[in-house]
Amino acid sequence: MKYIKNKKLSAAALSCLAAMSICGSVWAEEPQPAFEADEMEFTLDTMIVTAGRIPTKITDAKADVSVVTREQMENMHVGNVEEALRTVPGVQFANYGGGGGVNANINAIRINGSKEIVILVDGVRVTDFQGNKAGYTYSSLLNNIDNVERIEVVRGSAGTLYGSGAKGGVINIITRKINSTKTTIDVSGGSFDKRSYKLNTQGRKDKVGYNVYYDKSKSGDVKDGDGNNMPNMTDTESYGIKLTYDFTPDHTLTLNIDKVDSEHGGYDIIDHKYDNGRYKNTSITLRDDIKFSDKWSNSFSYRHNNLKGGYFEGGRTTVEPGMNPYFDYTYNFLSEQATFTTSRHTVVFGFDYSQAKDNLSNPVNLSYDAGLNPVIRYGNMGIKNMSYYVQDDWKIIPKVTLTGGLRHDKPSHDGDQDGRNLESYTSKSYKINYDITDKDSIYAGRSDFYIIPDIGQLYNGSYANPNLKPAYGRNTSIGYNKKFDEDNILTFNWFETKSESAVGFDYGTNKYNNFADAISRGWNLQYMTQMNENWSANFGWAHLFQHCTGDTFEYGYYPKDMATFGVTYTKDKLTAALNGYYFMRKTNPAYDAMKGWPADNYAVVNLSTTYKATKNMSFYAKVDNLFDKLYAEHTNVIHMGGQPGQWFAMPGRSFVVGMQYTF
Repeated sequence: MKYIKNKKLSAAALSCLAAMSICGSVWAEEPQPAFEADEMEFTLDTMIVTAGRIPTKITDAKADVSVVTREQMENMHVGNVEEALRTVPGVQFANYGGGGGVNANINAIRINGSKEIVILVDGVRVTDFQGNKAGYTYSSLLNNIDNVERIEVVRGSAGTLYGSGAKGGVINIITRKINSTKTTIDVSGGSFDKRSYKLNTQGRKDKVGYNVYYDKSKSGDVKDGDGNNMPNMTDTESYGIKLTYDFTPDHTLTLNIDKVDSEHGGYDIIDHKYDNGRYKNTSITLRDDIKFSDKWSNSFSYRHNNLKGGYFEGGRTTVEPGMNPYFDYTYNFLSEQATFTTSRHTVVFGFDYSQAKDNLSNPVNLSYDAGLNPVIRYGNMGIKNMSYYVQDDWKIIPKVTLTGGLRHDKPSHDGDQDGRNLESYTSKSYKINYDITDKDSIYAGRSDFYIIPDIGQLYNGSYANPNLKPAYGRNTSIGYNKKFDEDNILTFNWFETKSESAVGFDYGTNKYNNFADAISRGWNLQYMTQMNENWSANFGWAHLFQHCTGDTFEYGYYPKDMATFGVTYTKDKLTAALNGYYFMRKTNPAYDAMKGWPADNYAVVNLSTTYKATKNMSFYAKVDNLFDKLYAEHTNVIHMGGQPGQWFAMPGRSFVVGMQYTF
């Protein structure tokens, strides 16, 4: 059976969330089924769009897919996208401790051991030209999740459909539809001087819909699981507007304008000084979605954003807006997708155009004048890429579907560089699906990936290598989906990802370089159950092996095995949710004697409760790291010059209480 859960469809802003990628963010709304204003239908077999760029149920996607639903996020009362993704098998964060302060700009997320991932918002790419830095996010900007309908995670290579960077997988953040007029105020505070203020107002008048939001969040010093104080500061402000116009029920135009300004700082335990940084992003997105007929539909999107940031060492307590940034990038992204559907074929095809420009001058080349004096010519670096793709799902016979796809990427330099070329590449994918029964299915396939280096790896700083080549390789996967009934679903996927060319850091030359020995393999399992109208649960297990000469991940950073779990109880006005994960480190014998980490095996458990006092008002409380565990996801101990205890401890137990009022 399906359970109908009453809940307010609260709308709050999301644009600061897309700024989690180094490229920044834009929002464009994904067409979604219309629900009544005060209720929505919940089923475990959620409809998704990321696996094949068309609406499909999880069990029909024939891919390694997880979904964090709106209901799960509300029940867990997650404060940001990172917290939601930590419940997904195969997804791992490697944060530099604190609360998003010191080194907040280089927190890392990986899928299946790879940091080369693609992040989308409503299908619009927000990680252009990030290379193997696509998995690095601005943790202090993952604040606003109230306007997220669901988060879809596709594990494994998806280069044919999503292009450069989709080696480890794809994260697609789907925003909520404007279907009512309401205003929501959310205020919360708690441990570590956390304060959050959110205001969201939306409305609809005939064909026009609007959403305006403002979000302010701050935090201070944090303590680890041993009670040690860590100086820390985050101060993030985001605001924006979304406008939609429905020409017809099948034709919608969406415009988003979003701004984020985030400041972060903390005490560096290695250099023993206070570091501070700032990150600013402005983005504009325009999207046009139209359905011509039952067979034809089309989606066009354009995104423009400017990203500025700086990281400053030593003694500062604030970073003024006028200070010179160490990066200043402008990105443009254009996408056109058409879909053609018949009883036996679903064809998706289109093109993507991406352009990145470094607005700061950098050395282009070195020459000498008549007096043999060195002359350095400066210029602005840039890169662009044009790609074309097509994929067909062909139902050969009722129980067998064959999927095949091609994408051709043609990158090139777009600036003042001289005599440098980037390789073009044609990615291929193929997969066969067999529905054993109405409830059991298996699939197997291979998919290429292709990764264009980012501007920083090619041109900026002392580590840059202008001769760096794109990375490429392929992913092999075999999977099984089991739908016991509407309330019990099991999925399993085995994968192996090999690189013919990978991008990593060469410690011999102190520059980025290409390597040919990158490999990761493992499996992911997840089980979802709705036990009755009060109890629901999910469980996941991810097993991983990873190696690449130019990557320090195998030094003990990743889990050999990692279990994720969540249990929710709902009755009348009360909801309680317990979630977390158990991390089992892949230890490295070369560093075992160094005690590089405070714990190799540990559990992080979070507890949240929500009380709906009235139709319009809710109160909530949350405890993160319930058992006050001392753990770290980054360390300096095992690196050259590292000292015992030099790990970046994550925050210990913390409390948050809040109130949400809707009218």
